[in-house]
Amino acid sequence: MLRFNTILIFIINFIVNLCNAQSNDKIKNFGFEFTTIVPVDYFGAGPKNHVEDYSEIKMSSKIGYQFGMSIKTKYNERLYLESGINFIRRNFSLTGSSEFNGTLTSDTSSFGYISYGIPLRGLVFIRLAKKIFMNTSVGTSLDFYASAVNSKGVNYYIDHISDRARWINGSLNGEIGFELRDQFKGTFHIGFGVNIPISTIAVTKLKYYYDDFNQNNYDRYDNIFLRGNFFSVILKYYLPRSLEDKNI
Repeated sequence: MLRFNTILIFIINFIVNLCNAQSNDKIKNFGFEFTTIVPVDYFGAGPKNHVEDYSEIKMSSKIGYQFGMSIKTKYNERLYLESGINFIRRNFSLTGSSEFNGTLTSDTSSFGYISYGIPLRGLVFIRLAKKIFMNTSVGTSLDFYASAVNSKGVNYYIDHISDRARWINGSLNGEIGFELRDQFKGTFHIGFGVNIPISTIAVTKLKYYYDDFNQNNYDRYDNIFLRGNFFSVILKYYLPRSLEDKNI
């Protein structure tokens, strides 16, 4: 895993340096991105039920979000290279219940897991109309994960902590998108993408305290390895070239 991340860093540095060296004859567009992370039951991202002796807990992915800045470099009429930096928040919910000595309990909790990503994508465009373009893209991202996060259930039966599996990781991503380009108003982009981390992003540890009268009675769950895969709806806006040229 360390070797893979080292290779990723080398590739990103090489391409960025290459772009900077050729920046005099390449057209660059600066923009902003907001992405909705959509929970779907694919690639191991769906809800999971975990059962122990006296209790069970279901973990589910919830809608999250991502936002940041992008820079898109044009190499020819069809080929572009895009990078930037993004803040990413994946959201999860926990729903638990137990039965012990005839007593039923239930609890809920939620938590968000934060990371920062530096993507690098190659984009291929085709023109659909005078101002409308369609693109496909594929690339990778160098992801940095924040420290551990913990939470308690609203009824204090659930005890949760998620430790990052590693502070740096890689992920693969792809997208299909559409752009409306206007010389004076800028470029408006909508896309649909997928993000798949190379390996586990966090290790989740759960307890459920099923006995109101004895806090030493609880179920300890096996470690849960969060993959962090997600689908996304992507919105981007790139500044018009006329505005960028005025600021140079």
